[in-house]
Amino acid sequence: VYALVSRGKTVLAEFTASSGNFPTVTRVLLAKIPTEDSKMSYVYDQHIFHYVVQDGITYLCMADNDFKRRVPFQFLEDLKVISAYLLIL
Repeated sequence: VYALVSRGKTVLAEFTASSGNFPTVTRVLLAKIPTEDSKMSYVYDQHIFHYVVQDGITYLCMADNDFKRRVPFQFLEDLKVISAYLLIL
């Protein structure tokens, strides 16, 4: 599992439960992700990085090739809700 929340290239929160060069890869991806609202997936090795940008905030997660797109994007929608709640506190 790997996930992050950022504003542009500035990472606000990041979590990984496994070893790997995911932080390095995501920094490269963050430089390519547009700042306007969008949703996309990038393939890197056997992992797929999915992201959603909304209101200048990027929500990104990594998933294995075995997952369909629906599960990671639902996770990102949940992450948006949790992040918004934490910002209110």
